[in-house]
Amino acid sequence: MPQGISGIPSSRTTTSSAGKSFIGTVVARLPFSYQLIDRINELNPKFETFSDLSVDRESRVVQQSVFKQPQTDDTAFGTIFSNKGYHELMYANVEMDKVRRLQDYRRMSTYAELNDCIDEICDEVIVEDENDKIVNLEIKNEDFSTIIKDEIQKEFDKFIDIYDLRERGWEYFRSFVVDGEYFFENIISESHPEYGIIGVTPLPTELINPVYDNVSNDEIKAFLLRKPVINPKTQMIEKDSFIVLSKNQVTYIHSGRWNEDKSIRLPYIENARRAYKQLSLVEDSIIIYRLVRAPEKLVFNVDTGNMNPPKAEAYLKRLMQQYWSKKTYDVSSSRVTNVYEPQSYLDSYWFAKRQGTEGTNVQPLTTNATFGQIEDLLYFVKKLYQAMKVPVSRLNPEDSYKDGTDITREELKFAKFLIRMQNQFASGIQRSFITHLKLRNLYSQYKITERDIVLKFNTPTLFMMLKQQQVFDVKYNNFNNMSQNEGIANSFAQEKYLDLSPDEMARNREWRRRDAAFQWETEQILANGPAWKTQAAAVENVASELAGGGGALGGDSEIPEFGPSPEGAEGGEAAAAPAPEAAAAPAAAAPAAPAPQAPPQ
Repeated sequence: MPQGISGIPSSRTTTSSAGKSFIGTVVARLPFSYQLIDRINELNPKFETFSDLSVDRESRVVQQSVFKQPQTDDTAFGTIFSNKGYHELMYANVEMDKVRRLQDYRRMSTYAELNDCIDEICDEVIVEDENDKIVNLEIKNEDFSTIIKDEIQKEFDKFIDIYDLRERGWEYFRSFVVDGEYFFENIISESHPEYGIIGVTPLPTELINPVYDNVSNDEIKAFLLRKPVINPKTQMIEKDSFIVLSKNQVTYIHSGRWNEDKSIRLPYIENARRAYKQLSLVEDSIIIYRLVRAPEKLVFNVDTGNMNPPKAEAYLKRLMQQYWSKKTYDVSSSRVTNVYEPQSYLDSYWFAKRQGTEGTNVQPLTTNATFGQIEDLLYFVKKLYQAMKVPVSRLNPEDSYKDGTDITREELKFAKFLIRMQNQFASGIQRSFITHLKLRNLYSQYKITERDIVLKFNTPTLFMMLKQQQVFDVKYNNFNNMSQNEGIANSFAQEKYLDLSPDEMARNREWRRRDAAFQWETEQILANGPAWKTQAAAVENVASELAGGGGALGGDSEIPEFGPSPEGAEGGEAAAAPAPEAAAAPAAAAPAAPAPQAPPQ
């Protein structure tokens, strides 16, 4: 029997009773008969390894909930609601419906304006910091020692590399925006599961569905993967092989949005469905209307003299017949014939005029083909951008990029939308990293909890950085105003209005002492030259001889003792006992600062 993190491989070919019970509840609702229970280890030999991992906090909370308690009657579908069919159980109607739905979303994403919106989102959401990292790990538990934090960080650096976010992150997020879900299979070694997750494989979104634990659809129990079996001779799909994957075996990333009855995960692109249809319809109708109205039509006012109405009508028909046809040479009959020309009929109008008018004349008929007026079309384009939460200011390529202190509400809203999307993506990776730590036996060894580990992507846009700069400017102005008040201590103002910690304040005082020492030495070099120390020593010796060996005469020629440089100035660690803040001038009498203590291991 596999021992989870112990690394002992399984020799069983059957499934445990608990596994059979769960698989039986799933198979009971399948719309076809398929023997799956006894072959679970054959189809997925790593099912038990992932299932043996400890239950997370979310599952423990569900077990204690009164509303989410499993039903106890025989007709109940295990811990899964039994009053709905398979298409509602599996989150996304029928499998084929999900395929068609995803095809519709992907077809929408190829529309030019919608494609530009998705590109704007994906370009902003992937940002590398100064360390060439896209996502960073934050360890919230302050009780962890430096050794534990370094070990967890080392594991995370190896773990996050398997997703290859630098090369494929843009592709992941684009599929995430369009499909609303993304699935990775977590790969482990069958003989050495203690190595943890050694790789991931993207799974087709249309071929996998989560199985939920209760009617609230907020606790996933497992995943059901439909794997097509292809005939090697005909290259056609013969049948579908269904594989049950454990909850911990899949990295599941979703948009966090449901439809009205919580049976379908909606992608972000769903917001733009109505605007997309309206825009495409209006665009097509404008083109059709302007193509029809574009040809210039002529009005023929024909003078019919004193002809009675029947003769005048016959005369007009004869002229129209001559105008509608054009003379062409027929090769087969070797003669000139009249060929009907329907375009001339569409382009002209004929009217009879009575005697006494100005005679026959031809005038063009004005049309409404105003190709330069597209305000109605731009209205729906703006609606499409607003539906995708992309600032409309990015629609016009002629608008220059504004890198000032003014942040539009649209840009700030767009940045918050990207951060929410990043958090959804990071939460899925975070759950898999916890699974990796459990397999590595570090989760229980260091007593890590889910709250101790947080994954965060880098700030998605410069406008959020500008917003943070504005907040800092407010704090800095408050500090300047309060530090000039004689009743407020400068150190207190730093802690209160600049949010500096005691260690940061200590480092600041050490840096000020070092800056003062450097400034004093620079003044000596400018006044006495590069050899000012030798000259000062010579002056001191002469003074000592004149005084009869009684020592130096004192004065400004004596080189002050500044003490050792603070280690925190170079390495970034806070000094243990900083000098008083008032020692901003050349601190001749300032005592040497003791060396900082090493952090506890």
